Parts: sequence; C-alpha cells; structure tokens
Amino acid sequence: MPRDSVPVILHYKDSAFTVYSLEEYNALPDSLKGNEAQQYYIDSVYRSMEYVAAPAVASDDENTPDTSFFFLALFVFIVFIIWSIYRAVQQFIAEQKAHASVPSIETEESIQQEPAASYLVYKGASLRFSNEEIDKVCRKYNFYYQKLQTDQQLLFTDRVKQFIRSKDFYICAAKGYKEMPILISASAIQITFGLKDFLLPHFANIVIHPEEYFAYDPFRVLVGNVQGQSISLSWKHFLHDYQHPHDGKNVGLHEMAHALQVQYLFSKAKRSNSFKEDYAHYDRVDDVVLNAERSSSNRLFDDNALRNSNEFWATAVELFFEKPSELCAQYPDLYKSMRLVLNQDPAAM
Repeated sequence: MPRDSVPVILHYKDSAFTVYSLEEYNALPDSLKGNEAQQYYIDSVYRSMEYVAAPAVASDDENTPDTSFFFLALFVFIVFIIWSIYRAVQQFIAEQKAHASVPSIETEESIQQEPAASYLVYKGASLRFSNEEIDKVCRKYNFYYQKLQTDQQLLFTDRVKQFIRSKDFYICAAKGYKEMPILISASAIQITFGLKDFLLPHFANIVIHPEEYFAYDPFRVLVGNVQGQSISLSWKHFLHDYQHPHDGKNVGLHEMAHALQVQYLFSKAKRSNSFKEDYAHYDRVDDVVLNAERSSSNRLFDDNALRNSNEFWATAVELFFEKPSELCAQYPDLYKSMRLVLNQDPAAM
C-alpha cells in the first residue's frame, strides 16, 4: 500500500472491506458508505492525515529540529479521539435500536420509511400477515402456487406464515415491502413442500438487498448467497426471476436449494435424516449428468452449474421447477432422483 495511505476497515453484516484513501471511499456506492456517524469518522481520519502529511515550510536554519515525530504522535492522538467518539456514537445508535419498536411492513404502494438506520430489521415473530394477504401476494407472483389445488394452497400459506415467524428479515434499504418476506419465504416452502420438515432452522436470518451487492474474500458481486446462518438475496433479481417462471433461472430457488444442503447435509454431517437418505439416490446420478453436460453442445445447465456439484444441485432445482418436462426428457434418471428427494413432481402439476 502507499506509504501515505491509512487503511480503514468497513464492517458489514457478513463481510468487511478496506479502503486506503478518502478518494477511494468517496467512490464507493452510497449503500456501502454506512450511516452519517461512519461517514463523519472516515472523513475526519483522512482529513487529519492530509494535515499531518502536509509538507513543512522550508527553513534556512540547519539546526531546525525535526518535528515529524511530534506530528506522528499528534496524528495518532487525533485518530484515537475520533475513534472513541465514533464508538460512542455507534453504541448510542445500537441502544436506540434495541429499544425501538419494529415497524410494520407496508405494501408496494404504501412504503415504510426508516429515517436513521442503513437497513430495516423485521422480527418475523412480530409480522402478522393474514392468510388472505399471503394468498393475494403468492397468487400474483408465484406460478407454482397458482397451480396448486385449493386445499394445497391453504397448507402452503400456513407454512409460509410459520416460516416467516421463525426468521428475522434484514432489508438493506430505506424501504420495505410486505412482498419481500412473503415471497422469499414462499420460495423456501416451494422446494420443501413435499417434505415434513420445512422451516430450515439452521438459518435465522434472511438478508434482502435491493439489487446486486458486494462480497469480500474474494471480492465479487453477488445476487444471492448462503453464509453462516443467513440467506442473502437481491430483490431485483428475485422478483425478475419469479416474473419469468419458465426460463430455468430463479435465484430464490437456487439459494434455498443451497440452504437445504447446509441444513440436512453439512450442518450436522454425522447425523442421519430422511433427506440425506433420499439425496443419496440423487448423488448416484448427478456426476454422470454433470460430465455429460460438460461435453454436450446442447446444454441444459449453465456454466455456473458445471463449476462443482453444489452449484449443479442448486441449478438442477431451478430446472426441476421451471423446466421440469425438459429436464425429465433429457435426463430422466436425474429427474426421478430429484422427485424422490423433494417428494413432489412439478411435471405432473
């Protein structure tokens, strides 16, 4: 790094990012700059650095003492004071949030504004959506739900309600829509609808970004990912994919498929369960299809699916629901194994 630069680490919910100059910080999107207290802190650090780094006035006196150590000590002291103030402000904000009531999520036409925080927090246990509200939203956006029989729709809405109550929703924007928790929860219920256990209890948090977002180590741009106890999604891509239910692309289903793997295969690897037992049938055929796709000139799976077996599984789930007839026709053994794992048959709906 340049000698006159000062690293400042920006912390996010599941990642961190380092900037080395005020210009680099100012070039970041507003969504990554944090709240006013954070911005004031970072601006102060670099302004102080510019002051300390300013060249001294030349002197003809060769005996003029070297003041570099004094300015270095002054700089360290200033940074310490600013950091202390910043931490105090952050603690005050955290205490205010802890005592604040959870706002209600409104419809797309009536929007809830958050004046101070850089993201909205909704405790699922405090959200009180009626069956009618869930039905209306799912009937409008979720093609899978539209094809269910009436009694199945009642079961589906009840499961969505239970799923919402078991999660905390973090919306990284100043606006929140009730469609967000309803539809994202519905995507989880969609792939688990044939399973007895559907709450994915390993995941306590659903993180919703308005669009693509940054991730670090390595630095990359994502539209969805599963990490720790959080499932993160880009709302723009999620909604777009549900508005195009037959193109084989659905970030919601993709990430929920990864969450299923973590829940039943990875989080407690030594513990047996029915999903793991059924998944073994899929595991016996997926490598054959993966190798066939890599050498095929007429692929059904995209390049990302061919990176590794986990991405292949998540993409197979997307195709299972959005292109079931094509998947069944081209790879019948794979389709049968997935029908067994998920205990449902979209091609027959």
